[in-house]
Amino acid sequence: MERFTGIVVVLLSIWEFYTVYGAFKAVKKVGTTSRFLPLALWSGTFLGIVFLGIGIRLLLNGY
Repeated sequence: MERFTGIVVVLLSIWEFYTVYGAFKAVKKVGTTSRFLPLALWSGTFLGIVFLGIGIRLLLNGY
């Protein structure tokens, strides 16, 4: 069950990176619309890194 959860969390982190990249490309093309958008991009990247770390640790039976 831990490995399945690890795979799901890694996939979730990949999705998070993909959405952050898409948002970054949209902002670069259109321009910033909110002052909080850079913070949202950084927090999304940080959350993706955390999910990736947890997922890899679960896959390698770290817990």
